[in-house]
Amino acid sequence: MLEIDTYKTWAPDGALWTDWAKPVLFASASYSDPFPLEIPQINWLQNFNQNTAIIVDLPGIKGVEESLALAQLGYRPVPLYNGVHNKNESIMVVNVQKTAKALYSGAEILAAVNLPYDAPPVFMLDSRRMEGIGNKPGSYDNRWCVFPQDMPSAGFLLKHGINNVIVRMEGKDIFSGIPQNNPGNDLSHILFRYQEAGINIQAANYESEPKDFDVTKPSQFKSLYYRFKVTMGLSRNSVGGFGSLIPDLSESGGRYYSTG
Repeated sequence: MLEIDTYKTWAPDGALWTDWAKPVLFASASYSDPFPLEIPQINWLQNFNQNTAIIVDLPGIKGVEESLALAQLGYRPVPLYNGVHNKNESIMVVNVQKTAKALYSGAEILAAVNLPYDAPPVFMLDSRRMEGIGNKPGSYDNRWCVFPQDMPSAGFLLKHGINNVIVRMEGKDIFSGIPQNNPGNDLSHILFRYQEAGINIQAANYESEPKDFDVTKPSQFKSLYYRFKVTMGLSRNSVGGFGSLIPDLSESGGRYYSTG
């Protein structure tokens, strides 16, 4: 399957949520060999709800596999992965190789599911997106974050009948208030907007049914400085998304590597 065909399977023309799908991993990586996927059983969701959107915030391939399982229940997966793939797997700060392979192999599974154009969405994030050291010389810094503009507004969700959002996170303690198990700061900026607009927010882990979740107002909420501050610490790519080689001055004679 060609890159454009694979992307179109995940982001088909005419589907309600296609405008938010990111082409970054499809454009920067290509795989033709089959990649084994283990589609899990969804234990934490008992019923399909047309009024519910899901955010799968899981590490790498787990997020792809669980989103495909949710597709089989009637939800439309929407990949939001915005970190660029590099051919040298060993230097990527966030290794997205398996994620890219899973998207390519998963396209065949998704194509076999006959989803309506207005199926409620599953927004796919990688919980590792901000992990790692970004300024290590010789590394490929493809860390990324999600901004409010990367997901539908609260008004758009409500207009299309979505009044409940489930955030699927890892960990048994996500309901205990422990900060490291709460949504990342970038995602909190989006969820708090939804919460303010009257959308109910729930959290779910692998073993528990969704429970109502009170999102804490993040620092610098709606501040113009917030996006500037965050992007200053990340490496934008010239073809879209985030990804750039960090110069190794001792080997490059002070020259910077290309960001392509």
